[in-house]
Amino acid sequence: MRMLQGILRRIDGRGYGAYKELQGKRFSFPFFTLYVDHVQGDPFAAPSRFRVRVPQRIAEFPPHTYHNRSREIALRDFLTRAFARAARRASERRGSGKSGQIFVDTPGQEVLERTSCYVTQDFVELRFFVGLPAAGRRILGHEAEEMLLGELPRLVEQTLLYRNLPKDTLKRHIETNEDADALRQILKERGLITGIFLVV
Repeated sequence: MRMLQGILRRIDGRGYGAYKELQGKRFSFPFFTLYVDHVQGDPFAAPSRFRVRVPQRIAEFPPHTYHNRSREIALRDFLTRAFARAARRASERRGSGKSGQIFVDTPGQEVLERTSCYVTQDFVELRFFVGLPAAGRRILGHEAEEMLLGELPRLVEQTLLYRNLPKDTLKRHIETNEDADALRQILKERGLITGIFLVV
């Protein structure tokens, strides 16, 4: 955290390209690691790509929530939706536009395999986009500091730790997707055509 804070304070007010100093780096937080995979070249380019990884010893998702493919896909979908909702609420408080925003591709109605989230026995990983704050083409380092060192940890804590999620809602989401997959398999084995989708 301190290394990230130091960089953001040093580049505050400089040209937007100085954000590139973050690219390829990883930063350790108390309960997750932040990876900066790509930094946008200017404030009008496609947003930057970040990801967080929370060790399972901290996330504490029980194996039964992801022990087969149906459950794993449902859990990944659920976490993506939870993060998207929380990030959207935070963004609404800050204003419009992508500058200074944290967001993830919002899933549609269907429960599908997501590349935005991965769950293993070792970690939970969430991939998202960041509109790094700027005024024109000048870096707003203090705003970036609040977003990445203040808001982001709150989002991770709210949405990627099992203890903070609504257990009944998560259980229903996982079991409904598992049931839908089982029905699809039965219809396939009987040579029938199916269009079953889980709508959430």
